[in-house]
Amino acid sequence: MSEVLSKENKERRVSSDDAAFVLQSWNWKETSLLVEFFTLHHGKVVAVARGAKRPGSHFRGLLTPFSPLKIGFSGQNEVKNLLRAQWLGGFFPIEGDALFSAFYVNELLVRLLAREDEMSELFASYVRVLEKLADAESNHEVALRTFELELMESLGYGLPVTGEPWYWDGEELKPWNEDVIETNRHLVIPSEMIRKLHDRDFRSKETLTFAKQLMRRMITHYAGDKPLNTRRIFEELKRL
Repeated sequence: MSEVLSKENKERRVSSDDAAFVLQSWNWKETSLLVEFFTLHHGKVVAVARGAKRPGSHFRGLLTPFSPLKIGFSGQNEVKNLLRAQWLGGFFPIEGDALFSAFYVNELLVRLLAREDEMSELFASYVRVLEKLADAESNHEVALRTFELELMESLGYGLPVTGEPWYWDGEELKPWNEDVIETNRHLVIPSEMIRKLHDRDFRSKETLTFAKQLMRRMITHYAGDKPLNTRRIFEELKRL
C-alpha cells in the first residue's frame, strides 16, 4: 500500500505538459539556470534547468523571454526541477521600444503575482499583449493599458461596476463623496471614465492618459517601495 501511495505522490509532483513563457532567469551554479515561468495551469513557477548552459543541453536556446513553450517540471518544493521544454512557435519577434514594454509586462508579473496561483484568464491576456507588441501596426499603448487593467482585475483590484464616481486614495479604490478633493495622492474617477475603462474604450487620448495615471498609481502601490526597473531604464533612455 505504501508503495502505491508513494507512486501516486510522485505522479502528483510531475506536471503534465503546460504552456509557459519565461519571465526571467538567473545563473545557478556553473552549468544550470534558475528560471521563473508564467504558465497556463500553474501560474508563476520557478524551476532549475540543470545543465542548461552546457553546449549539448536540450534546453539551450529555448529558455528566453517571449517565446511560447511547452514545459514539464516536478517537485513539491518552491523550486521545481525542469524536466523538458519545447518551443511551440507562432510568435513574431518583439523589437525596438516594444521590447522594453514587453520586459515591463514581465516585471509586473514577477512583482505582483504569487507563485503557483493559476490565472488562466490572465495568461490569455499576457499572450494577447505580446501579440500586440510584436505587431508594429498595433497601438502598443492601448495594449499596455488593457493588460494593466486586466492584471488589476485578476488580482482583485479592478474598478467597480457602478454608475457612481470612485477615487483612488493612495492605497485603495473607494466610493467618491463631495468631501474628497483631488490631490497628488487622490485621483477621482468619474463614472463615465469607469465605464470607458470597463469597455476598454481608448478611442480618446484623454482616456488613455487617465488610464496611465491611474494604473501607474495603483501598480506603484501594489508593487511596493522598490521602483520598477524597466520603467526607470526606459525613462532614462528617453532623456538621452
